Amino acid sequence: MTAHLPALREADPANRARYGGKGASLAALARASFEVPDGFIVPVDVAARLRGAPAEWPPELRRELLARLAALVPAYEPVAVRSSAADEDGAAASFAGQHETVLGVTGGDAFLEAVARCLASADAESARAYRQSVGADAEAAMALVVQRMVPAVAAGVAFSIDPVTGSRDHVVVEAVAGLGDALVSGQAEGQRFLVHRQSLTIQERPHTAPVLSDDLVIAVVRAALRAEDLFGGPQDIEFAVDERGKLWLLQSRPVTSIAASAPRPDGLGGWYSEFDTPTSDADLWTSANVQEILPGLLTPLTITTFNQTVPRAYTEDYHELGLLSADENPVFMGCFYNRAFLNMEATRLIASRVLGFREGALEQQYLGGPIDDGWRTPLPRLKTWRHRILTTPRMLRVMATLSKQADRAERAVLDAEQKVRAVDPFSLSSAELQRYRERILDFAARISRVHLRVTGVAGSGYDTILALVRPVLGDEAEGRVPTLFTGLPGVESARISLDLWELSRTAIETGIAGRLREPGFDPRDPALPARWQERYAAFIERHGHRGLNEMETAAKTWRWDPAPVVEMVASYVDLDPAHAPPAVLARQEAERLALTREIDARLGWAQRRVFRWLLPRAQGWVALRERTKSILVRAARLGDWHLAAVQARLVDLGVIREPDDLFFLSHEEVSNVLANGLRLDLSANVAARRREFERNRHVILPERFRGRPVPLPPAEAGHAGDVLKGTPVSPGRVTGRARVILDPKADGPLQPGEILVAPVTDAGWTPLFALAAGLVVDMGSALSHGSTVAREYGLPAVVNVRQGTARIRTGDLVAIDGIAGTVTILEEPPAA
Repeated sequence: MTAHLPALREADPANRARYGGKGASLAALARASFEVPDGFIVPVDVAARLRGAPAEWPPELRRELLARLAALVPAYEPVAVRSSAADEDGAAASFAGQHETVLGVTGGDAFLEAVARCLASADAESARAYRQSVGADAEAAMALVVQRMVPAVAAGVAFSIDPVTGSRDHVVVEAVAGLGDALVSGQAEGQRFLVHRQSLTIQERPHTAPVLSDDLVIAVVRAALRAEDLFGGPQDIEFAVDERGKLWLLQSRPVTSIAASAPRPDGLGGWYSEFDTPTSDADLWTSANVQEILPGLLTPLTITTFNQTVPRAYTEDYHELGLLSADENPVFMGCFYNRAFLNMEATRLIASRVLGFREGALEQQYLGGPIDDGWRTPLPRLKTWRHRILTTPRMLRVMATLSKQADRAERAVLDAEQKVRAVDPFSLSSAELQRYRERILDFAARISRVHLRVTGVAGSGYDTILALVRPVLGDEAEGRVPTLFTGLPGVESARISLDLWELSRTAIETGIAGRLREPGFDPRDPALPARWQERYAAFIERHGHRGLNEMETAAKTWRWDPAPVVEMVASYVDLDPAHAPPAVLARQEAERLALTREIDARLGWAQRRVFRWLLPRAQGWVALRERTKSILVRAARLGDWHLAAVQARLVDLGVIREPDDLFFLSHEEVSNVLANGLRLDLSANVAARRREFERNRHVILPERFRGRPVPLPPAEAGHAGDVLKGTPVSPGRVTGRARVILDPKADGPLQPGEILVAPVTDAGWTPLFALAAGLVVDMGSALSHGSTVAREYGLPAVVNVRQGTARIRTGDLVAIDGIAGTVTILEEPPAA
């Protein structure tokens, strides 16, 4: 029996041709005294006789397989049946995920069926395509590994070398609770630990409760390094931890992605990505402001679409206003490592040509303070004043008509949406779909111009008010002036929470509040009460274009994914009415009026007249900025109405294999295919860009830099007594436990009274503000979305903290001073 089906320890690790890559690797680990689950191998020559269904196999082989299984698990405990192709898990190609593995197999019949499934996977179309792509033999020589299942409480993978950067300084560990198959298959995102190879110090850890203790993380790292020594090269190991805390190795294979997809070094400690913006040291880039609109990693389709629309939105408008000469076309927005950045030098050039420009004010607004890096692009005095004189009348006309421009833009967007919704996109030809795409992009670029104008005027108005009252408020001016912009009527972002509150009241009144937390609850179910249906439909019509990362093409808005809306309404059901949006806004209005009276009484006669004239206008511009952002998002999301048709068309043409592959094509590629009806296989482009996207996911970039950014090392977690400094945007002081949330859909939930710590906020975050006691944000300014909404909710808030989500951990006791702009870590999380 053992001659045919040897135990792992009995198999020869050098005989990959007979035992397959996985079998040979596990045999080597077992012989080297690693903790490997007991098991046996079905060699290639034996497996070759097991063709078709189990009933068709030679009877003596069936009996031998069942006898071997009974010897391994006498009580028929669960086993794992794993494919082991002769050429998998090698240095050239891993075949990861190409061949079948069946977990939790119990009983003889289920075992034989699992063996058949694994053997049949060698002939699957995806496996054949992979073999062809890596130059492997067309026919797979397949062995099988059968092992006891580990009752895992946690599992994951570890890389003895960074598989993304190729750096040998760190070991990367990713883990999930329970079995690790969802992580390995890419269906779940694990917790990530980054461990220094030499010192074995954990330099990056998850913000949520870790599934692995520090001791287990280090044990995994030691196992990965031992495996590297055993096999003589960087290893990718799979592991599991049982209920006793024992670490088991399930697999070890060479890291193949380094050579296959190694990025081109940029000489600065990083690498070039495909869609990076050409730049030089004359450009000063910042993530402030722009990453509130385009936060996080952007897909290639989003990057290249914005490359088409943003230059037109900026330069056409500035040419029309006379702020740029006909021959001037500076780059305002760039992209590095799949992230968006704003060019401060181009922005400063425009601001300098507006009458009333104050040196340093722009840096204060966007960066939280002046910068001094020894570089400043000269502004020719004569040319600058010529532009100021010529543009002032035009700028005054713009300021006088901003509300009317916003009204026209909103009517145009709503009209365009109705026209788009009236068309069946699946009935259109490829060329017609492309014409729709182009018209929507042109339209969105025009709408962007209105938002850019409002943003500029709102910023100037806010800065002027700040300068006007600074002599009265002194050092507290920056922290208290935001109160003058709270409790304002009609702020669009605050309207979202008010409408969600009303929805929660409707849920209570109609008796469905208890169903909101039921799995699979669909708020659009026609069987629900008519009053709920009416209110929910009205909410979606008004706010359905909003959502998390709402300007990212691949992100679903609330119209297409109602789950976030249901979750938010459910969180409002039990909210104390005293802390509900209507009550909070009323308190904020009272505080605003009180501060207005205080400042008015303390100003001199001339300054008081200016203050009384300017303040209501500046407040209106700030509120209008939130409204025009919503209008812009609605225009940009018009493409959602034909997105599914474009995806289906490209799949039918063989351009992509899966609908979501569309987001990893460029705008130009999609346009070329649709306009010309081409049948191009762009799956290789998609695969390369997906690898690049994952490579860039863990890159940490500075908040501002000249030329190309230099990636930063992971920030160390803060300690009790550390004080983080940022920009105060909503006054007040509060102490509470921190909740670090990088993604509202994956992290949390935020508990009432906790301090929300976030990288950036957009409309998708707004409903969390009703639960939070305070707000800390890595990026932002006084006019950013999070700042505006925090003021409406009366939340003490500090933004532009830069590394708050890295330095602060969930459970830290922190104190926010929304006037001084500080966040103090008072104590670290209590031990579990």
